[in-house]
Amino acid sequence: MSKALVLLLLSTLSLQIYAEENNTEDNKGKNEANKPTITFPISQQRMFDQDLTKYSDSNEVAWLGDKDNRFLTLWREQTTGNVIGTSWIFADTYTSANNPNIIQTLRYQLSDKGLHTYSVSPLSQPLTSAHAEQRLQAQLLTLQDKTASQIGKRLLILQGANCQAIINILVNNPDVYVDAIVLLSAHSPTPELAKQFMSQMHQLNAPILDLYAQTESLAVIDEANKRHTAATRINQGNYRQIEVIGLPGQVETQIATSQMIYGWLVKLGWY
Repeated sequence: MSKALVLLLLSTLSLQIYAEENNTEDNKGKNEANKPTITFPISQQRMFDQDLTKYSDSNEVAWLGDKDNRFLTLWREQTTGNVIGTSWIFADTYTSANNPNIIQTLRYQLSDKGLHTYSVSPLSQPLTSAHAEQRLQAQLLTLQDKTASQIGKRLLILQGANCQAIINILVNNPDVYVDAIVLLSAHSPTPELAKQFMSQMHQLNAPILDLYAQTESLAVIDEANKRHTAATRINQGNYRQIEVIGLPGQVETQIATSQMIYGWLVKLGWY
């Protein structure tokens, strides 16, 4: 084979290798350009916080706590000439503090009954985690410090899964105290926590009003029936349970619920 032919073959091979390398780099660049960008979803807690910061009445939005435990609340001042006290409202997990259903109705109804209201921005972590309970505890302590100088009684309103979690905190932290507790559609994540809930609920001195709707899930209704049975057996005089008639989303049902709470507070001697 002549020297010229060998050089020609080497040149051709070099061009092929160069072309393949360029083609590979081009494809790699195209693949990088077409590769989907993975965007991690914004946390639900942050979404709720952003929602509250854009609330229509900005005067009602208040940050509470220090830099390590800051949380948002919707604050509403009582509208009467006679201050009865303050209510702390903890909406169910994964719902907003300006929930348009019963929570929002209670904010307005209670303020018209002489109670300042703090509706707490909710948790977006599973309530079985230690971190979630620690945050709930920090929120309760912050609210207590915030209202320490305010006159009147303290009403604590809990909804859904927050009921079991916060009752557990109250039992284990006697320095946090309230004068009355309202449970809305209370339920527990597990059967074991449901038993704990029933036991701890009756360890508190504060009277308890336990409300649930006839349209709740069978699991919620079954747990409510067991709480009522347990209270009857131990003759717990400061516990009362009422079944709310109507659909939770109806305004009439929400107003009726607020009237039940008001009537119960009247019976307790708050008015």
